[in-house]
Amino acid sequence: MQRRADRSATVEAPVNRRYHSAMSPPLCTARGGAVPTPLPAPVGSDPQRTLLPMRASSYLLLVCLGFAALLGLRELNARAIELSCWAGGYSQDAWLAYCNSKRYGVYEVEAIWHRIEPDVAPAIARAQVLTLSDSHLQTALSLGGASDWFRAHAYRLYLLGLPTEESGFGEDLLDNFQPHPAVVIFDASPYFTGAVGPSESNVVSDPQGARAQVLRLKRFQHLHERFCDWLPSACGHNFAYFRSRLDGHLIFPQYSTRFWIGKRGVPTDTRRFPVSGLPDESQALYPTYLAAARRLLGKLDLPRSCMVITSVPAQRDERPLARYLSGELGLTLIDPDLPGLSTYDRTHLTPDSSRRWTQAFLRQLEPVLRSCVGKAAAAAPAPRE
Repeated sequence: MQRRADRSATVEAPVNRRYHSAMSPPLCTARGGAVPTPLPAPVGSDPQRTLLPMRASSYLLLVCLGFAALLGLRELNARAIELSCWAGGYSQDAWLAYCNSKRYGVYEVEAIWHRIEPDVAPAIARAQVLTLSDSHLQTALSLGGASDWFRAHAYRLYLLGLPTEESGFGEDLLDNFQPHPAVVIFDASPYFTGAVGPSESNVVSDPQGARAQVLRLKRFQHLHERFCDWLPSACGHNFAYFRSRLDGHLIFPQYSTRFWIGKRGVPTDTRRFPVSGLPDESQALYPTYLAAARRLLGKLDLPRSCMVITSVPAQRDERPLARYLSGELGLTLIDPDLPGLSTYDRTHLTPDSSRRWTQAFLRQLEPVLRSCVGKAAAAAPAPRE
C-alpha cells in the first residue's frame, strides 16, 4: 500500500494541451530524450479570453492598413486621371478651363467669377462685342473661327458663355463686371430662364468654399504644365479644353486615338448626328422667358437693335423662341438657315458645321457691328490731352 501511494505521488499533473498548443512552439526533444515541461498558464487566467483581444487587435490593424492602402490607391488614381488631361492649350496663351476629372472639373466658372485669372476682367472691360450664353453658342463660335474673324476686322470680342449658364447668372455677371459693350449676342437655347445653371450654382450658394477650391485648381495648373513638359507621353489621354486669355474663346484638342478617357467630349467630324429640328415643346414657358429677358436687358445701356439673338442648331429647334423674343423685345435676329448641319454629341455642332454656321452668322452680323460699334465710338468722350 505504501509503494502504491508513493507511485501516485510521483505522477505529473496533466498538461493543458489547448493552451500549450496555442501559445507555445512545437515541443522539442532534449538530448536525453526527455520532453521539457511546458510553463503553466498564469494563475487565474482564461486562455480563451487571453487570445481573443490579441486576435481582434490584429484583425483591426489589418483592416486599417487595408483601408489606408485603398485610400492611397484611390488618391493615386485620381491624381493620375487629373495629370493625364490634355495640356496643349498652355502654349496658346490660354488657361485650363475644364479637365475631365472629379478633382478638377469645371474651373472656368469660379475662375471668371472670382477673377482668379487676372486677364479676364480687363478683357471683358475692353470688349466691344460680348456674348452671354451657355455652351452651345460658345462652342460653335470657338470652333467656327470667330476669334480670328473679329481680330481681322479689328473688333474687340469677349466670349462670356459658360457651360450651363442661364440668364439668372448672366445678370450676376453683368453686376459683377459692369461691362460696356457696343453689341451683346445671346443664344435662345433657352437661355432666358431667370435661373442659375448647375455649373454656376456653387458660386452663388457657397462663394467662399468655391474660391478656396478654385485657388487649389489654379495651383494645379502650374504642376500640370510642368509635369506635361517633363513627361509629355503621360498627358493627352484625357479630355480637357482651355480658354483664351485674349477673348475667352475655347481651345479644344484634335480628335485622336490617344484619348482613353472622355473621348466623346472631343469635338470631331467623324461622329455625326444630323440636326433633326425636333419641335420646341417649351412654348408654354415663353412668357416666363420673356420676363427673364426683360430683367437682364434692363441691366444693359444699349439700343435694342444692338442686342442680337440667335439660335444655334441642335437636336431641338429653338428658332421659334428666338423669333418670339426678337419680336417682343425688338432685338436683332440673326438666324442662318443652312442644310446638312450635324452635332458630334447631339448637342454641339461638329467642327465643320461650326465653321459653316459661324461664317454665315458673322456675315449677317457685320452690318450690326459697323452701325453699333461706330455709334459707340462716336459717343465715347474724347481722351484728355
